[in-house]
Amino acid sequence: MVPIYGELAADGRDIVLVAGGGPAEDVAYAAKLLQQLTPLVSKSDPPGGLTLAATWPAVIQLAHIFGDRWRPQPALQAWATQQMLARTTPYANQYKLPEGLTPYPWQLEGAAMIAATGKALITDEPGTGKTITAILGLVERLARYFNNEIDNAPEPILVVCPASVVDAWVAAFRLWAPFWRTAAWRGAPRQREALMGQADVYVTSYGTARVDAKGGNRPGPLERLKPQSVVIDECHLIKNHDAQQSKAVRRLARKATCVVNLSGTPITHHSGDLWPALEAMEPLAWPAKGRYAERYLLTVPGDYDETVLGLSPYTEPEFRLCLLGQTRRVAKTDVLKHLPPKVYSVRTVELPTVWRKVYDDFEEKMLAELPDGEELSVMSMLSQLAHLSALASAPADVEYTEGPEIDEYGQLKQHVHLELKGPSWKVEALLEILAERPGQPVLAFAPSRQLMMLAGAAAAKAGLRVGHIVGGQTPKARTAVIDAFQAGQLDLICATTQAGGVGITLTAASTVVFLQRPWSLVDSIQAEDRAHRIGSEVHESIEVIDVVAANTVDTRIRAVLREKAGQLAELVQDPRIVAEILGGSTPAQVRVAKQAAEILGLQKAS
Repeated sequence: MVPIYGELAADGRDIVLVAGGGPAEDVAYAAKLLQQLTPLVSKSDPPGGLTLAATWPAVIQLAHIFGDRWRPQPALQAWATQQMLARTTPYANQYKLPEGLTPYPWQLEGAAMIAATGKALITDEPGTGKTITAILGLVERLARYFNNEIDNAPEPILVVCPASVVDAWVAAFRLWAPFWRTAAWRGAPRQREALMGQADVYVTSYGTARVDAKGGNRPGPLERLKPQSVVIDECHLIKNHDAQQSKAVRRLARKATCVVNLSGTPITHHSGDLWPALEAMEPLAWPAKGRYAERYLLTVPGDYDETVLGLSPYTEPEFRLCLLGQTRRVAKTDVLKHLPPKVYSVRTVELPTVWRKVYDDFEEKMLAELPDGEELSVMSMLSQLAHLSALASAPADVEYTEGPEIDEYGQLKQHVHLELKGPSWKVEALLEILAERPGQPVLAFAPSRQLMMLAGAAAAKAGLRVGHIVGGQTPKARTAVIDAFQAGQLDLICATTQAGGVGITLTAASTVVFLQRPWSLVDSIQAEDRAHRIGSEVHESIEVIDVVAANTVDTRIRAVLREKAGQLAELVQDPRIVAEILGGSTPAQVRVAKQAAEILGLQKAS
């Protein structure tokens, strides 16, 4: 095969590729190999070669594809060496923290990584303080700017996060970086517009970002803000690359010089979920999901689409080199030695005979007769699974509605609604757990709002002090419940896994009870870690109890979560995630840097 020469363009933005002398068919073959790159390749101007954006992944991939036929030239050699040194050489943090604040060592290390490249994927386990890591990293970017080490200041800074943690982010910035003016970007459109230029840091929700960065001919207010730094908190929420929410956030990140992705669970189903975060972080290196999938994912044909089994073992080492110095995983068990261990247990409950028959008939036929003679049927697998989970938990009344959608036969589509009612066998199990722990605060979770309201009502009737976090609450009301629980004024919080699973601290509880597990691995892990995080040191252990209905979909859900945990464990290279069901250290930087140096023939990092 002909040699491929690469040189950095005069503007430093592109790599120009030229094939050496050789038969025309060899040149054509080399051109086909270039289509395996994740960056896009185009014809050079003037003609005679090809160009692609100068990114670290591009250099890594070129070296892997062409091997000893790859001939980087002096300017490109120097640029790649500089890149590798930035990704592997320890960075000395310069920011003098406000008096009384002491970050953990791993937070400083994460800040240094953000400062070094400005493009980071922090997958530290929930409860290890990623918020502070990100803030300190942005402050260090500012220090580098003042020292003329980088061209762009980090401001304005935009944080996109779940609505429930907007206030927590604002408070954290005001505490750890008080010299920056920080504001919550929310309220009516006119209020949001009025904030333009009034702050250095803006914190907004995913929902607001979707509205204020919707693209089109007329840029939205967040687009006009032109953030130089974008922090994407819980970045797994942009995994659906076709969703407007994902498109809006990636649109905001596309022109930023610093992008920080944060998530303890960066994938929810498989490694393909990671692409939107990569594209947000470095769009020129990861411009298309298909190119990422073809190069780095192991797939098999499925009924409707390809099934992703994980990272391809053939290109996984190359993929990790592409992210050298930009990603890391910290597990609580490695850095928070003083945290109590998690102790898992399962309590099995039996369905009453009459509801056992309802459940079994429904599971077998998607049609069941309720005790009152009413029939229950569904039209989709998704609704079947949701109804099975409900029927495994409590008795239910059924209601049918029609339309406005039209089905494939031109008829009004039928909808089935289940209304859970007492007495619930799972709620009874929860009351038994509470009775075994008099005076000990307990945290209970389920995806079903109805089930959690049933549980709260039953516990209150038993004389317990109960609070709810189930969505639809004002931030003030939600905060009041959390504060009361942490102050020992509540015996039980009943929370849905979505409303109560992100961005809050409930370390007063030493017992976490799941009346249902969600299908989402992210929601499961996040919910557990509301109690198991910094602040839970006062407990000897955190007990996680699953209330499982015998011979029901509950068992199937747990199996699916184990499978998803396997792909997450592979991605972040922490097999303990699988060992704990839902429970991280990446390979040593020195080893990865050595691989990069050997492949590229560059100066090794000191």
